[in-house]
Amino acid sequence: MTTGQAVALATPPSHRAISVFSSEADFAAGQRLCKALTSSNLVPENYRGEGNMGNALIALDMANRMQIPPIMVMQNLNVIEGRPSWASQFIIAALNACGLFSPIRFRKENLGEQEVSKTEWSGPKGNRVSRVVKATIVNKVCTAYATEKATGDVLEGPTVSIAMAVAEGWYFRPGSKWVTMDDLMLMYRSAAFFGKLYAPHLLNGMTTADEAMDMAAIKDITPAAEVVDAATEGKPEGRPRGVHAAMAAAKAADKPKPKAKPAATVIEAVAASEELPPHDADGVVLEDEDVDGDGDRAAGADDVFDLGDAEGEDDYSPS
Repeated sequence: MTTGQAVALATPPSHRAISVFSSEADFAAGQRLCKALTSSNLVPENYRGEGNMGNALIALDMANRMQIPPIMVMQNLNVIEGRPSWASQFIIAALNACGLFSPIRFRKENLGEQEVSKTEWSGPKGNRVSRVVKATIVNKVCTAYATEKATGDVLEGPTVSIAMAVAEGWYFRPGSKWVTMDDLMLMYRSAAFFGKLYAPHLLNGMTTADEAMDMAAIKDITPAAEVVDAATEGKPEGRPRGVHAAMAAAKAADKPKPKAKPAATVIEAVAASEELPPHDADGVVLEDEDVDGDGDRAAGADDVFDLGDAEGEDDYSPS
């Protein structure tokens, strides 16, 4: 063996985290990994079962981008009002583990009792009315800071205070933790502001769960009272709705209606109060015959041909 002989050493291939959406092969490999995750009872409910495979794939991709275990993303990623949000303690842990800064520290100060104000708006859109609400609180301020390792500079985040929480509407929200745990909420919010300012790539542009809850609009779920429209209150029930229905109703109204048949004339038979004159089988009155055989006509029978006047003038002659 000569000293000039080179010995080739096989170097182990470097580990490459899977980027789920980079290619079809990586996407298929990511699905195989997610099957193990979705079948575990250690992951949150939003990632369990085959129906939540999409959530698990997104969590796996985010873990690859942040170079952290997928289970860490699943345990700290919350969905508030349909938007993914990080847990506040996860943001502090990510900032401390990224290697860009020294561990996050907090500077706090108690400013004592102060009177703060908040502007509230009410009323319908376009006709909103504002009012100023005042309250007396113990105002505290908190600032997150850390040393940048590359330059040695001390970086400070925006200062957060109780007065800010009141003005932004966080403090007096129903179930707000600012009233019972003000110190913890101050540190959580100041750390989130520090991360957004100096390491937005770590947070992937997402807010904290506490911020999402504080900024979510309060929805009134009280059933609305039934309102009767004055314009339609007096309308008949059978009125057609829509253009086509109205045209069809107009055509039906223009059609000539069939005339009603005249009522049949009813002739009432009035019974004669007097005895009918003598007549034959065909109903012909026997006026000129001798009914009783004495040679006279029927008693009380008038001459049907007597059309003369009262004085007997102008006697009618059959000739």
